[in-house]
Amino acid sequence: MSSNLLFTLIAVGMLSSCVSYYEIPKNYSGPTATLKDSSIATHFAKAAVFKVAEIEGKTPKSSPMATPYGGGMGVTLRESSRPVPAGKPITISLSAGDSYAADGAQLADKLMGRQNAYASGNLTFTPKAGQSYRVKGTLAKEVSSVWLEEDGSGALVGKKIVGEE
Repeated sequence: MSSNLLFTLIAVGMLSSCVSYYEIPKNYSGPTATLKDSSIATHFAKAAVFKVAEIEGKTPKSSPMATPYGGGMGVTLRESSRPVPAGKPITISLSAGDSYAADGAQLADKLMGRQNAYASGNLTFTPKAGQSYRVKGTLAKEVSSVWLEEDGSGALVGKKIVGEE
């Protein structure tokens, strides 16, 4: 085995072990709530994505993304959700940002002087059993924000996060 291949295999192994994914404990049988991400197509090749970036310091296994439509430059949105234990406080990290179907679309935006809008921060709350929550936000050059609200009622959970906190 060549030394380059060996180095590559070791590096991949080390880097892949650095990410810690959040999953509801397998032996958990209590009540749950659901956290949902959302996204909005803002251009045929660009989307605004509002997501749960971390749960208790760990990355969710599923997250929304903008993917190429039919292998081209168009964007297809995929939203995701995940269960969390209800009835006890949890800390989640929310983020809002632009997502592109392809690198070329992002490069074109940068060349035209457009800045990517972004907001992120942490929120601690106690999920209610059976309740669904959705991440929402706004992206603008002047100010961007992200927040969590109850699905259905639209009631704000905690506070809106403006910019980066």
